[in-house]
Amino acid sequence: MKKILLILSLAFGLSACGGSAGYKSATAVKAKAPVSSYATALKIAKAEQKKAKKVGMEWNTIRKLMKSAKKKFKAGDEKAAVKLLEMAAKHGRLGQQQAKDQAKAGPNF
Repeated sequence: MKKILLILSLAFGLSACGGSAGYKSATAVKAKAPVSSYATALKIAKAEQKKAKKVGMEWNTIRKLMKSAKKKFKAGDEKAAVKLLEMAAKHGRLGQQQAKDQAKAGPNF
C-alpha cells in the first residue's frame, strides 16, 4: 500500500511541475522554415551565430558546421550545404535559449 501511495504522489508531483523539474526541452526553440539557397542560409546562420556570441553561449559546433557546409558547397552539393547551415542556425538559437535558461539558474526551494 505504501508503494502505491509513493508512486502516485511521485507521479502527481512530476505532473504538477511539468515533468522535468522546470527545464525546457530543445523543442522549445522555434524552428524556422527551410531555406532554399546557400547564400540565404549562410546569412541566417551567421546572424544566429552572432546573436549567440553576444549572449555568451556560442556553441563550438556552429563554426564546424559552417566550415563543413562551405566544403560541401564548393564540392557542388548545395542541398547538403544548406542543410548543414540550417543546423548551424538551429545551434545558434539553442545557444541563445540556453543563455536565457541559465540566466535564471539556481536552487529551487
